Amino acid sequence: MRVAFKKRSAGRIEFGILYGSIALLVLCAARFLPILSIVPPCTFKGITGIPCPTCGSTRSAVFLSQGDVASALSMNPLTALGLTAAVLYFFYSVVTLIFDLPRISFLLRESEKQMVRVAAIMLLLLQWVYLISTR
Repeated sequence: MRVAFKKRSAGRIEFGILYGSIALLVLCAARFLPILSIVPPCTFKGITGIPCPTCGSTRSAVFLSQGDVASALSMNPLTALGLTAAVLYFFYSVVTLIFDLPRISFLLRESEKQMVRVAAIMLLLLQWVYLISTR
């Protein structure tokens, strides 16, 4: 893996701003709308009796929007960490865009990309085991 700093090229989509905006909208909705009363119960859990890998995501977002990080992490760790990372990446992207700063870039070989994919799947499976064992 190589780490490089690159200037933003013209016409490039700012994914940090895009994903971060979505995360901020989710947190605002979770904070100011009665989301918990709107969302239906988990169908997977209703059929099988065990939580799905994303069970607790809505409650995690609600807790995170209220500043209760510990409860957000206990409900669904990947959702809480993902929303936090997206919001931080949003602010990083906005600062680098406004001040025209070079952005950090990770250049991965194909084997490293495959390892990242496997690690992402493993994290999801570990979270599923965590959710099953705690509910």
